[in-house]
Amino acid sequence: MSARDTPVMRQHAEVKLAYPDALVFFRLGDFYELFGNDALVAAKLLELTLTSRNKGARDEIPMCGVPHHSAHAYVGRLLEAGHKVAICEQMADPAKCKGIVPREVVRVLTPGLVTDQEQLDANANNWLVSIEATQREIALALLDISTGELSSMVLSDATLLLGELARIAPRECLYDESASGELLNGLQTVIRHHLPRTLLRSDPPITSDEVQSQLSPLLRDGTQLSDAESRAVARVLRFARNCTLGKDLPFNRLTRISATDYLVIDEVTQSHLELLVSLRGDKNGTLLSVLGVTRTPGGTRLLRRRLVSPLCDATRIRRRLDAVEAFVLNPAARAQLREDLASVGDLERLATRTTLGEATPRDLGALRNGLTTAERIVQQLTAVTDASFRDALGLDTQQLDTVADVAETLRAALTEQPPAMMKDGAVFRAEYDEQLREIDLLRRNVSEKMSELETQLRDASGISTLKVRFTRVFGWYIEVSRAQASKAPNTWRRKQTIATGERFTTPELDDLADRISHADEQYRERELELFRQLSTIVAAATHRIQLLTSHISRWDVSAALAELAHRYDYCRPSVDDGVALEIVDGRHPVVERFVAEGRFVPNDCLLDVAKERLWLLTGPNMAGKSTFLRQVALIVLLAQMGSYVPAKRAHVGIVDRILSRLGASDNVARGESTFMVEMRETSRILRDATRRSLVILDEIGRGTSTYDGLAIAWSVAEYLDGIGCRTIFATHYHELTRLEASLEHVGNYNVTAKEIGEDVIFLYQLTRGAASRSFGVAVAKLAELPEAVISRAKTVLSQLENQISTIDHLNTGHGSVEPREQLDLFQARTVVESQAMVLLTELQRLSIDQLTPIEALTLLDTWKKRLKSAG
Repeated sequence: MSARDTPVMRQHAEVKLAYPDALVFFRLGDFYELFGNDALVAAKLLELTLTSRNKGARDEIPMCGVPHHSAHAYVGRLLEAGHKVAICEQMADPAKCKGIVPREVVRVLTPGLVTDQEQLDANANNWLVSIEATQREIALALLDISTGELSSMVLSDATLLLGELARIAPRECLYDESASGELLNGLQTVIRHHLPRTLLRSDPPITSDEVQSQLSPLLRDGTQLSDAESRAVARVLRFARNCTLGKDLPFNRLTRISATDYLVIDEVTQSHLELLVSLRGDKNGTLLSVLGVTRTPGGTRLLRRRLVSPLCDATRIRRRLDAVEAFVLNPAARAQLREDLASVGDLERLATRTTLGEATPRDLGALRNGLTTAERIVQQLTAVTDASFRDALGLDTQQLDTVADVAETLRAALTEQPPAMMKDGAVFRAEYDEQLREIDLLRRNVSEKMSELETQLRDASGISTLKVRFTRVFGWYIEVSRAQASKAPNTWRRKQTIATGERFTTPELDDLADRISHADEQYRERELELFRQLSTIVAAATHRIQLLTSHISRWDVSAALAELAHRYDYCRPSVDDGVALEIVDGRHPVVERFVAEGRFVPNDCLLDVAKERLWLLTGPNMAGKSTFLRQVALIVLLAQMGSYVPAKRAHVGIVDRILSRLGASDNVARGESTFMVEMRETSRILRDATRRSLVILDEIGRGTSTYDGLAIAWSVAEYLDGIGCRTIFATHYHELTRLEASLEHVGNYNVTAKEIGEDVIFLYQLTRGAASRSFGVAVAKLAELPEAVISRAKTVLSQLENQISTIDHLNTGHGSVEPREQLDLFQARTVVESQAMVLLTELQRLSIDQLTPIEALTLLDTWKKRLKSAG
């Protein structure tokens, strides 16, 4: 018989045929074996020894294997590499099975459907997303099977989709294999350059019948989805159900997200502001690292989501701030809560594992401990006498379900320290189940049981020398001396005659001996049955546990932000629908943690769309311009996520998006120079910015010649002023400061430095007016350039400063040229032309179908006034 024709290999071939795109972990005894090409792939990735079946023969089959008890580690490495893994288990005990052992695939694992806590980041969601595109819209469905979260959103264009993907950082992304080339190219670009851990996976088209069958359990409340949205949600659910093989998914509702509800922070701005990952590529020195003092995994995940998705609704923001303020004003309640939260654990993921049939006894023990603590937390918070405190936390609006019945069942059932695996035993308390207690007593007290039977037999037979004994050969028996053997009752069955007497057995002894010999097996079977019953109880309460966890996570985030406010003197920001941004004594939340206490120099900021909305910021390198730009953006972000902010006072008029162009970087892989990357980022800002946006720019135009760069910087500043957004524009082009004279809404500010002899001292203080010089040579000296270079630079600088540049000559014009006319020197647009281009862009974006007549007239009047003021 060929090696491929053996019963086991035919069984494997059937499994592989059903799951051709997965690496099949095929259970053989104590190992998972991989065969054929699967073995070649796995052996290389996992550094396993490659062997073979039927070695040396023509039909030799490559194979390798891993121990079943440590398989999760190997599976995790394969998933990290982007592979799909099918787990094929033995469905019967080989010792009790005649013929070939039946085997079935019990789970298909993919990077986006991981539930093993050792393979998950406890502090981040593990998103699987699905994308569906039509000519009118693009729909996105998000699923985290480990936490039971399912949501969807509709986006207007591919740019917003790619930005959203960068924000949520999915682990796996599904798309219709018939998707347009343009969309697919965009996805591949974003994933290649911004989401290297995301796996892009094609999926077959989904039919109308499949859409209906997948969605019907979720849309009982009458929720209406668009066609693209329905297919996106159905696709992600179909994929999940095909991989979990009939198990109930931990979802009972779909959350619909509106992209306009959140402040837009694209992947570039997220990187520039170092929200989650620093520019060095690590997690230290990020905003999340400073804010991350939450005590539960669920709270940390929620904090992360809020950080990259701040709100645009002032009412919702104020409700979040109310909750933070409640803990700021009640330090005792905050301290007690944070102490208790440390022992809550990851209730969301523990409950989900139970629903999927993957929970271990230790998981249920952790769930018991967490629910017990959560119940105590709710009682303690509800007992706070301050009504405003309870109202801010939502404790008076509804009776919170603490899932106390499930917690009580778990406490009654489980031992104090449940084992990691069922096979280890000692999962349940003896008093929890009468049948289990009897079996346990039997297996623990064999001698006592036999002594009791021995006494009964002596009394009944009158044989004083009777003994009940055991040997491995004969098992349990009754031994009677030769002198008293004649007294043995006729109901006893003779088992053996020996020199000193006779050996008998009775039905009672046989029954007891049989129960004793099978006690361990019966104990394991009874515990397994009880564990399945207990898991069913917990699984039925999964959605209740998820709801309780959502409250716990929100309190955790609020208490953590209150703790930060207390430690570092943050203030509650005022947030409204206005268009002003005022910050008094603002500080950078991350940088101030890395300088000596009290050494960080705070600064003010006042931007108002209707007044001074564009700041031109000058000053030397190293003086703190970039820090100031970032701190303003971070304070806005913190305020809109519902956090106190590092300032003495702050007022934030809602910002719809933060757009940034900071630092210098290239993209060699795409053939883009530093200047090209800078121009692409600038183009994105000018395209996406609206009147409500906050724009921070650093050194526009520095990657090309002086005049080209200055021309571009000047035009960009003028264009942004025309849009009317709040902008801080840091530059070394001092010529730009003349815009203050020609543009009504521009103001000049500088970061001060003081020169003492040949040395420069940075004061980090922001003051009104343009900087007098850049101190570039002084900074070069600080960087320890060779003295000869510094000396020569001073000579050249002196010669250049003594010359009158063409630009300076024409701008001063000996009184003959108006400042506004200087724009023509760079062949830039006039103010009127620039404003007209802005209005044209707004007109192209306008959705006429959604305008009321009054809104249309108001918009026309606004445009007319803006053109009049520009010309």
